[in-house]
Amino acid sequence: MSLSDFFTLANAHPWAYVALLFNFGVVFINGWTDAPNCIATCVTTRCLTPKKAIIMAAVGNLIGTILIGFLAQFLSSTTGDVSQTIAGIVDLSGFDINQALIAISFGLLANILFSLGCTYYGFPSSQSNALVGGLSGAGLALMAIWHPSENWFSVIGLGAWSKVLIGFFGSILLGFVLGYGLTFLIQFFCRNKMKGETTRFFSRGQTVASGLMSIAHGVQDGAKFIGVFLVIAAMLKQPADAAELSSIVTTLLGKTWIVLPVAFFITCGTLVGGKSIIKTMGSGMAKLDKYRGFATDISAFLGLILATVFGLPVSSGTVKATAIMGCGAAKSFRQVRWGKAGEMVLSWVLIFPGTAIIAFVLTLIFASIFK
Repeated sequence: MSLSDFFTLANAHPWAYVALLFNFGVVFINGWTDAPNCIATCVTTRCLTPKKAIIMAAVGNLIGTILIGFLAQFLSSTTGDVSQTIAGIVDLSGFDINQALIAISFGLLANILFSLGCTYYGFPSSQSNALVGGLSGAGLALMAIWHPSENWFSVIGLGAWSKVLIGFFGSILLGFVLGYGLTFLIQFFCRNKMKGETTRFFSRGQTVASGLMSIAHGVQDGAKFIGVFLVIAAMLKQPADAAELSSIVTTLLGKTWIVLPVAFFITCGTLVGGKSIIKTMGSGMAKLDKYRGFATDISAFLGLILATVFGLPVSSGTVKATAIMGCGAAKSFRQVRWGKAGEMVLSWVLIFPGTAIIAFVLTLIFASIFK
């Protein structure tokens, strides 16, 4: 499918434009709310000013999204690709094309509404969890309308969902372990050095580490919304079943006209930033100095890259926050503000059902109207 083919098919099914508009809206908000996750520690330890840090994060997200867009075909044939995992969250191939596009649209709108709510209250939102919850809730709504007597959960892609759950719980553990382990190693090897000897190194090192995490964020989250774009385009070909849908998605991997718009909107969103989230992530859970800030960002970078290599959608906010907990705990468990950490874990858990319920209600209303 070429770009002209996409527009030809989309003109016959205008809901494709609505779905695409909401996808770009989520991408923009993702850059807006996740940029602070990448640079929070770098700003709060005063390695960079907020303005410079946000520009660095924007460039990193741009590079990362373009990079994963053109590596997707290689990953899909080896360890797995995040965009394909997202494309398999729900199987909408058995529904009318307009109904399927309505479901995608309001699954994404639920993501937007929930993410804006999290941002308003200063909590780092997880577009990964919100995206999965929103698409799943929308798919269940279609089953409630068109196949009420059947098993509604047959629309859910169990293989993709298993990767989501592995990524969710694995990222919590991995972030903490990497943060704790790397901080412990730094403390061990630098135990005989004066603080002044290491401050300059870790100050510069943290700037580099934050830049790397920004690239990793673009790689991980860019892939998710490329995946949504792939589903929208694939549905326009009206696949007969899940296997054909997956086949069409595979042929669209690496298309420039799909990758570049996602990269553009995530970069624009990143430039907006979110100062309240910088405060929550940077100092709300544990007070970090420069070497632990460095350890946090390197740990988050490694966690995101490892998840991406294995096709696991994870939240950069989850990995970063648990890395902060690990780095704080490596010095003293008392340094971690476990109450604030608990609030964040609760918000991550609630995102799945929260967005699913919003998407279910919205899709039920609008799909019924256009039935």
